[in-house]
Amino acid sequence: MKFIKWYKYIVCGAWAVLAFTHGVMAGPDADDPDTMDRIVHSPMLPIAMTDPIDTGTLLFSDSPEYPEQDGILYADKVSGDCRMYFYHVNQGHSPRKIVVMAYNPTGSVVDVVLKGYQYTRPSTSYYTVGKELSTIYYEGYATISKIPVEPYGYALLGSRLNDVSILPDQLFSGIVDMELPVPMYISAVILPVQADPVAFVQKQIYLPSDAAKLRGTFRGKDRYLSTLIPYSPNDGTGYVKIADGIADRFLQGRDVMDNRISENTGNYGVNYTIRLRTKGVGNIYMYFNPQGGEYAGVAELIYTNQKNGDDRKIVELPSKTLSMGQNDPFAMQYIDSFKAGSDVIVHIMPPGAANLPVRIVLVPDKQLRDAADAADKLKKLTDKAKNQMAEESDEEQQINRKAAQEAKRNTADEQAQHVQKNQRRHYEPVVIGN
Repeated sequence: MKFIKWYKYIVCGAWAVLAFTHGVMAGPDADDPDTMDRIVHSPMLPIAMTDPIDTGTLLFSDSPEYPEQDGILYADKVSGDCRMYFYHVNQGHSPRKIVVMAYNPTGSVVDVVLKGYQYTRPSTSYYTVGKELSTIYYEGYATISKIPVEPYGYALLGSRLNDVSILPDQLFSGIVDMELPVPMYISAVILPVQADPVAFVQKQIYLPSDAAKLRGTFRGKDRYLSTLIPYSPNDGTGYVKIADGIADRFLQGRDVMDNRISENTGNYGVNYTIRLRTKGVGNIYMYFNPQGGEYAGVAELIYTNQKNGDDRKIVELPSKTLSMGQNDPFAMQYIDSFKAGSDVIVHIMPPGAANLPVRIVLVPDKQLRDAADAADKLKKLTDKAKNQMAEESDEEQQINRKAAQEAKRNTADEQAQHVQKNQRRHYEPVVIGN
């Protein structure tokens, strides 16, 4: 059995610089905001990637995103390696729950292999839900279990989902991974908290999609990408773009409930495996750059080490705030550093609340140092200008203070003279004629 060493990793200030992570010696502050601003505005080229390899089946349920009625949110007949990813806000007036159900259309008992399921705490903070679900998914250790489904019967997939109460206006999102030995009907259902899932789903109440129509069945719950040619620091700053619909195409599928072609715009619920093969010498610094808008999630990094097994770490995106990238396509998050010649695997799953596309940016040590030096020079010039302005301001304030004091003294002298004059007039003797 391969040994896996795992630990959570949050990038914080100087630690990113001082850590000798994966052979990287101490260098410039890779997490400095001014340096990152220089990098994201600098010239860079896309890194050539292999064609995507999509495996498994994704059932994506995000429409209607704000269901007001109870019923089946999305359902389809699927088999093999499948994932149900649901994302819905309780728009009703009372507490509700969302469950995932399996229906066996055969005359024999079928065992569904439940490979794992994760869900968030319901919340009105959508980005909290998105980041939390991603974190739970990559942190969790899946436990495999078998759920028997009787002939022409129903079964609940993920018993704990039945215990989660979603209050009005709260978002609830979850992931259910399963292996289906025969074609079965899998559905995401929203229903009252007190209702029995099996009895309710038999009513066959199907909910129409909303204007976004973001739901369907797609080939590719998992996507594998790899560098076509190993990346070298000599190539300069490069990037891998994710879920832009062009360089990284969106999943195309079908919404069987609407009987229409569907597109997963954003590839939500897809577990990306991005293999970054590198060569050459020197340090490589990895950054995250959301370009489509506000984003909150995590990335899992895996470094292969033949002697000690695999090192794994999870990086929050972003690590210091809940979300990043709102109205700022140049937002940057430092992820990690490693030595050229290493192979790094990046796992990332676009959360339902996030905006796409995003970029993973690789920066060689030279480019980082150049950016850090330029940022430092600009900072010094700015500080010098501020100091000069402060000195000029102090000098001007002194002149103004002296002028004010002089004016005050002049005013005081004038007032004193005026008083003395009045006093003389008051005591001047009055001459009365004969």
